[in-house]
Amino acid sequence: MNKAKAIRNHQSNYPDPISFKSGDTLDIGELDTEYDGWVRVTDPRGKEGWAPLSLINITAENSSGFATGDYSAKELDINREDRVLVHYEHCQWSWVEHAEKGMGWVPSDCLIEE
Repeated sequence: MNKAKAIRNHQSNYPDPISFKSGDTLDIGELDTEYDGWVRVTDPRGKEGWAPLSLINITAENSSGFATGDYSAKELDINREDRVLVHYEHCQWSWVEHAEKGMGWVPSDCLIEE
């Protein structure tokens, strides 16, 4: 894990994020045009959101697939100067941990390594 500092604020646009477990069936939507490697999906609860393509095995007809790993789309609200631990990065987003706010995704361009 690497330590990082936020260089700008980030506020989540998704207060009720999608999540799924390995083996769950997902409905597949469009590819993200802003961030490569992400696809719009509908999770087993009927929630829509973005998920990493690397965690989805898409069926031949491209309208459904199944999860190959557990995932949560929870974004973390951070403020400029917040310190976080970066657990990993995926396609321009980082899964981070904040001492008081917990864990979640933030755009990698919000962070600078310390």
